[in-house]
Amino acid sequence: MIKFNQKIRTILGTALVSCLLPLTFNAKPAAAANLVANGSFEEPDIATGSFILLPSIPGWGVEYINPSVGRIEIQNNVAGSPFDGNQFTELDAIGQPRIFQDLQTIIGQTYNLQFAFSPRPGVPENILSVRWGDVLLDPISASGVGLLDTQWQVFTYELMATSAITRLSFDNRLEALNGLGTYLDAVSVTAITPVPEPNAMLGILFISAVGTTSLLKRTKTAKA
Repeated sequence: MIKFNQKIRTILGTALVSCLLPLTFNAKPAAAANLVANGSFEEPDIATGSFILLPSIPGWGVEYINPSVGRIEIQNNVAGSPFDGNQFTELDAIGQPRIFQDLQTIIGQTYNLQFAFSPRPGVPENILSVRWGDVLLDPISASGVGLLDTQWQVFTYELMATSAITRLSFDNRLEALNGLGTYLDAVSVTAITPVPEPNAMLGILFISAVGTTSLLKRTKTAKA
């Protein structure tokens, strides 16, 4: 009987370890998907050292103050280096475009909004306005005076969705229209996955232990 009980304890300990290993060592959280399409403005692909003015770009909707002349600008290492990839957008283009994407969101879910902003080198006024749905986040401003290249800053916000479709938009309409400045790159929106509470994890382990003990009891009864 003593040897049998020792055998049960050995099997139970092995079973618990096998339950713990996938949770503590093997399991890796999957990277959250970026809800923003063309967030680094790599489409359309243009030649290095060039820029292009377009009425629209892939992934982004565009609103202009004057639609008849409105354009959005994509740069590839012309007046500054990109933060991510080879390209970025300049928002102080013709017609002061407001670019936006309508994201599919879950009501009550918290999301991580991240993007890179830089002033245009040599330009004193660069103001970026960011909207999450109907909420205007604090405008971001920086001077490019004295800069020989872009000076990117990464901004991160935790924002909750209040509707199934949330519009994310960027513009520079709080500054004077002069066709120079307000760079944007590497835009992403990802869902923040809640981490399981410690009590919940202990509950999972307890259920696993109870299940294993019950199996051993049934095995012992069968042998008897």
